[in-house]
Amino acid sequence: MPGTKELTAKARELLEKDAVLITAAEYKNGVMERVQLYFRSEHEAVMDIINKDDLVQNFPDEGVYVLTDHGLKRVEMFEGEDDMYFRIDGTHEEKDDFGPLPSVRFMETVEAVCGLRLA
Repeated sequence: MPGTKELTAKARELLEKDAVLITAAEYKNGVMERVQLYFRSEHEAVMDIINKDDLVQNFPDEGVYVLTDHGLKRVEMFEGEDDMYFRIDGTHEEKDDFGPLPSVRFMETVEAVCGLRLA
């Protein structure tokens, strides 16, 4: 598992390319409803919480990455038989969420990303 310095460096690199980083999600009855994400605004990283439908409708071409127990992984969105689905790093499983998201031990990384200055 990468350390905080490596994750922060990777987060900076991705945000400079206008990618979006997802660091947490809120579930209701086992269904992902909202996500916490970071994106670049001017010269700093900004956090926002949006619902899943907004993410689907405004999925950025620059990429979406999720913080997992194994570091930052790319999220792809694709159309399934009934709905839009996500998959992480080339898996072929149709999922309506991002799988397990970071535990409390990642708080240092989340705080580092939140305060990240890009200039």
